[in-house]
Formats: sequence, structure tokens, C-alpha cells
Amino acid sequence: MNMPLGQGHGFARALPAWMDELICPKCGSHLDAGSDHLACAACRNRFRVADGVPHFVDEFPYWGEIPQDRMQEILGRIESANWQAALLEHSDPVVRRASGMILNLERANWHCLLDLPPSTRALDMGAGTGTTSHALARDYREVVAIEPVLERVQFMQRRFEQEGLNNVRVIRSSLWSIPYPADSFDLVAMNGVLEWVASGLEGDPEQLQLRALENVRRLLRPGGYLYVGIENRLSWGHFLGWPDPHCGLPWAPILPRPLAHWYARKKGQDGYRNYLYSSRGYRKLLGKAGFREMELYIAIPSYNHPRVMIPLHGSLYSYYRRNCCVRPERLLQRLAGAALLHSGALKHLEGSFVILARK
Repeated sequence: MNMPLGQGHGFARALPAWMDELICPKCGSHLDAGSDHLACAACRNRFRVADGVPHFVDEFPYWGEIPQDRMQEILGRIESANWQAALLEHSDPVVRRASGMILNLERANWHCLLDLPPSTRALDMGAGTGTTSHALARDYREVVAIEPVLERVQFMQRRFEQEGLNNVRVIRSSLWSIPYPADSFDLVAMNGVLEWVASGLEGDPEQLQLRALENVRRLLRPGGYLYVGIENRLSWGHFLGWPDPHCGLPWAPILPRPLAHWYARKKGQDGYRNYLYSSRGYRKLLGKAGFREMELYIAIPSYNHPRVMIPLHGSLYSYYRRNCCVRPERLLQRLAGAALLHSGALKHLEGSFVILARK
């Protein structure tokens, strides 16, 4: 828990120099460094620093691709073993399946579409187990990885230490308590984050998402980029009744919002909170947040495994579907697919998007 700063507390430089830039997420004032904490003289809050990581949140519910008990076991293993081997050689198939995404640095290949130099400073929001940060750190000068879940923070620390990536700064914080001043970054990445920002909070999910995007825009330097990897509300899988990967309910994303809230509450949930949008809806939301330049790409098979990224606008998608995809065996499926492709609707029914927006 954040502790009030006592009167007359003295400070000595003991923490890494990169922490000098951090500001108090409560009031925006400069933070003074002690031997194991950062303190704000203005609002008298103190934030602990443990294992080289500043903690701006100390209580946050566990979430992750790997169950908490397994993750804690893996953390114990990688104290003396290779972090990759601890995943790949684990006896639990759930861990081995999750390792495919955790090890897949190609999930950040979208950054090759940007005209950013090696001197770029990037922020990975909701960094998880550090895959995106790992990939960006190989090409950019500095990466800040922000993540609120303790076990994932600890995993990232061991991962980056073993990989020798000394240009990644790990911070335990959330999207609502970012300890950096405005105009600090050339790039902010939000991979699978925007749809979760309203979880556990009161208020309209769309307005909370808008506030989150406005916070992110403030952190970007003029001309800086925002990356968003996220699912498509109008994905054809949702129309077929596939369970939503966030709330677990079929149909929920495509229902009108009031009906989706009622449906989720009937199923014992606290309403429908994980808002997704169509391509048009994402453009509208980002526009409200102040982004004026944006490009949407269809991510195939998904934004977490983007083997192919096709611009939503233009004819490249039609070429891809006609020449690079296996055609369905059933006649009705082939006819329906051909009709949707000819009408231009099919590309708007793919599963997920990679979105690049500019301040």
C-alpha cells in the first residue's frame, strides 16, 4: 500500500538514474529517491521500489494466460534456470500452449510499418509477460514496460535480465497511474489492452476507454504513434455464436449495448464491460480522443499472431483471399464467401485489427 511520507525524511541517491524522470501519478509532482522508495513532497505519498521496479500499485487481481499457481512455480524455476526452458519443458499443457504466445516476438512485427528511428522511446502499456517489450527493445533505444500484475512484473524482470536487455524499464503500474509527464514517448503500444480498461470500474465503458486513449495521447510527442491490437466487434465468429474471449458469452459483442448489459447481468456478471468496435467505431473513438491520422490493418489469423497484416482500404485483401487462402469445400460456403468478397463486406468480418494512429 502507498504510505504517507513522514516529516523530515531524508533522501540519498541510491536508485537508477532513469527513475529521476518519474512523476507522482497522484499529483504530477517530481519524485525524490530514497534507498528503496520514491516519494512525493507535494502530496506526501511514497512508492516502494523492489528488485529495481517502482510499484505505483500494490494490490491488483491476478490475470494471465497461465494460472497463478503455475506462474508462481515458474518464477521459482527461473531463479536458477532459463526462462524459455521453464515454459517449454513444463509438464502442464496449459503452460506449453501459453508459451507459444509468450515466446512469439513476431507478434510485434507491426512496428516494421512505422517510420521510427532506432533512437525511439516506446511505452508498452499492459506489457503482460513482456513479449512486445522484448521485440521492441531489439530495435529501439528504450522501452518502458508497464504492468500491474505482480507475477507478470517479476517474470519480465527475469526475462529481460537473462536476455541482457538493459534498455527495458519495468514499472508496476496501471493505465490510470502512469508516472511520466506529457510528451515522453515516440510510441505507445496497447496490445489487447483497450477492451479491458473498464473491467472492475464503475462508469460507461466507452467513456472509460476514451479517457484511457486521451491519457495515452498526452504521453505521446507530436507525431508519435499509438498501436492498438484488438478484436473486431463484427467478427464473423461472433455471428456464429462463438464465446467472446473476454466475458466468455456468445453473441455479447454484436448485441446492442443495453441488451448486452442485460444479458451479462442475467449470466451473473457485472454487466458487459469489454467493449469492442467495428473498423468505423474504432476510427470514431480514436478521433474523439484527438488522433487525426490512423491506418487499420486486418490481422490474420489474429493480432497476437499477425502472420499477415493487410490494409483495410484498397484491393490487397481481395487479392489475398482469391490467391492465398484455401477455399471451403462446401458449395454454399464458397458462394457466400464469394458474394461477401465481391460486395466488400468480407474484410469487415475478419477477427481482429492492428491499428496505427498518430498524434
